[in-house]
Amino acid sequence: MIKKHLIILLLVIQASAYAQQAYQLDVSKSKVLWNTRQTMGGHYGYLLFSSGTLIYSSAGQPVNGVFSMDMNSIRSEDHEKAADNQKVDQELRKPGFFDIDKYPTSTMRVLTITQIGKTDKYKVNGDLTIKGITNPIEFTATLKKKGGNIIATAALVIDRLIWHIDLQSPPQAKPKPWELVTTLENKIKNKIMVGEVPITLKMVFTR
Repeated sequence: MIKKHLIILLLVIQASAYAQQAYQLDVSKSKVLWNTRQTMGGHYGYLLFSSGTLIYSSAGQPVNGVFSMDMNSIRSEDHEKAADNQKVDQELRKPGFFDIDKYPTSTMRVLTITQIGKTDKYKVNGDLTIKGITNPIEFTATLKKKGGNIIATAALVIDRLIWHIDLQSPPQAKPKPWELVTTLENKIKNKIMVGEVPITLKMVFTR
């Protein structure tokens, strides 16, 4: 009898799993837009996703998801000349910012998605990992079905300091004299800059 109930339970769990619908992120149509005009030197640009999956329940409600961002794709767009934008991009690659050579990928793991009333807006809770550092995030997203696709948009603000995006390079045992000057300059810049960075998400999911 116990064995029979166990088999039934496993079948129910399996059926529930199959009933869920997985939507894949169309990375060619999705972007992370960042704007630091009031925080990190007045720049703005974008970042691309490398992969992503959004899970819907059998009842047609979003449940959770996981997304990866390609940090090597980060680009600034505030200068007219491409060479000037490239200088900013190289700066963003350094350890004091995103340390991209060491951490080429950032991830966002969505744990819960809760509909707000009967609208197309949802409260999203999850974990964001940047530079190997994970912190919880919460924001409101709009999810709309268009044909067989899901269009998701969201605006949020992150605090760069809790991910150590603070111009400070990893400590060295014996920094050289000129490096001490640079470190002091960066500390001053960091005090001047605002910690909050506005982010806009534009995402397209397909079956």
